[in-house]
Amino acid sequence: MKLYYIPTTRAVRPRWLLEEMGIPYELISVTMAMTQQPEYRQLHPHGKVPVLVDNDVTIFESAAICAYLADKYPEKGLAPLPLTPARSYYYQWLFYAPLTLEPPVEQFMFHVLPNLPEKLLPKSQHTQVSPTETLQWFAKACSPLNQVLRDNNYLVENRFSAADVVTGGVLLWALKLGMLEEDNPVKAYIAKLMERPAFLLADDDLYA
Repeated sequence: MKLYYIPTTRAVRPRWLLEEMGIPYELISVTMAMTQQPEYRQLHPHGKVPVLVDNDVTIFESAAICAYLADKYPEKGLAPLPLTPARSYYYQWLFYAPLTLEPPVEQFMFHVLPNLPEKLLPKSQHTQVSPTETLQWFAKACSPLNQVLRDNNYLVENRFSAADVVTGGVLLWALKLGMLEEDNPVKAYIAKLMERPAFLLADDDLYA
């Protein structure tokens, strides 16, 4: 099993999950130049990371990789059983993180780091939403998370799952960008996630 990886990107999320699972994998460090090569474009059509290669499976998108891994190794207990109520909520947060929570974080990233590659977001879109509006957008996206985390350490049945890895991965970007200045359940949640040994292993070269 191979994970193609660049530090500080979405590839940290499946790396973190693999460390949580304790299964062997090969970490393939990729440079931005390598992602433009035709050989790499055969793995990811947009020249991005992560990509997971597992025998005859080659898959991209960090949330999809995490879902795949959690289902492949059910004995690790990182996804609720299929066709249970918990599985429904697991899907909810697994999709909520990249589709609803991440867009304002990515938008804010371009205000803080305006020289990021244009392939991530067209330059015409970089300042379409002001920093203040972006923070308000993000606060609204965090509202249901704050509600569920007020009385729980984790998102689904108060048990750590792949949904926490994907959601936590988005929130870690927000934390490092200075979007979480207010003390609230989401900020406490991130602090707990950052104490996990598997996160520390995956985070060894992140934000150094």
